[in-house]
Amino acid sequence: MERQQVAPSGGGANIPGAIVGAVIGGVLGHQIGSGRGNDIATAGGAVAGAAVGANVNRSGGGPVETRDVQRCTNAPNDAQPDFWDVTYNFRGVEHHMQTSAPPGPTITVNGNGEPRT
Repeated sequence: MERQQVAPSGGGANIPGAIVGAVIGGVLGHQIGSGRGNDIATAGGAVAGAAVGANVNRSGGGPVETRDVQRCTNAPNDAQPDFWDVTYNFRGVEHHMQTSAPPGPTITVNGNGEPRT
């Protein structure tokens, strides 16, 4: 683990921006064409405005955050893992466990399907 400075993710879509963008885009689109073309331009302007408005301020221009980051390392092919993740099925229910030794072909469990040590 090491500490690293990262830019904030910027969160999800800007919903208020999307609404305002849709209204402005619809008004601008309504100014174009006449008849059926006017309806299409209004709808297209609303969709385009919503898309633009939803992305306003998503670049994450806030302060830089410091987080713990885990770096992966290469291990030699003959290296033994630190632990094994084991998934097994007991009476139709999937269970998970971690063990520090290779699990073998069977796992001893109690009546609830929990591993016995």
